[in-house]
Amino acid sequence: MRKLSHLNRETIRLKWRSKVAVPLLQDRLRSELEVTDFTIISNNCWGGMVYESYGLKKMSPTVGMFIMPEDFVRFCANLPSYLGEPLVFLKPEQSKWIDTLRNKDDWGTYLIGCIGDVELHMLHYHDEDTARRKWEARVKRVNYERILYKINDQNGATEQELLAFDALPLEHKVAFSVQEHPKVSCCIRFRCPQSHEFIHTSYEPFGHNRTFDVTKYLNSAFGTPFTN
Repeated sequence: MRKLSHLNRETIRLKWRSKVAVPLLQDRLRSELEVTDFTIISNNCWGGMVYESYGLKKMSPTVGMFIMPEDFVRFCANLPSYLGEPLVFLKPEQSKWIDTLRNKDDWGTYLIGCIGDVELHMLHYHDEDTARRKWEARVKRVNYERILYKINDQNGATEQELLAFDALPLEHKVAFSVQEHPKVSCCIRFRCPQSHEFIHTSYEPFGHNRTFDVTKYLNSAFGTPFTN
């Protein structure tokens, strides 16, 4: 009980999702999915969780990391160019986001990669060789014909940054937020506890969700059109 008391609600929700919900639902969700070779470019770990919920190979290099909103918009605007940049690693004190992130509990505990002027905060990577190998392998898997771009309101994302993302000429893009952003046409609002200033990862959807049905969206965007 003492150990459990040290786990916050977000950690418990994420563990329940990965250890209980996903294993129970994975086979059914996979059977309902019409396409499996899509790429999700996400500003946080959501893409990785979607692949895991369907039991699919991860066809995105942005798995297991987060990208700050300003960097992410620039990254999405010129994806092929950035993915062609060599991956280099930074020390925490070299990060341009140090003043914003240094007070977080996990600051300095994970790798920070950099491609051009975009920083990759590799939350789940602690070994440079492993991080580089997985990044380079997943860059090669990107399917430029089937990409879903997704941003959310984490890490201090402003409405201006959401609007900049919304303005990008990308066919398939979504933004998740706990606030209404009527000027952001691709924004989907999620109802979260009032104490949440941004959408927490455990509240982002996978599979069937009444606010945003991931399976339905992927089938509609990338599946084979029905013909008589």
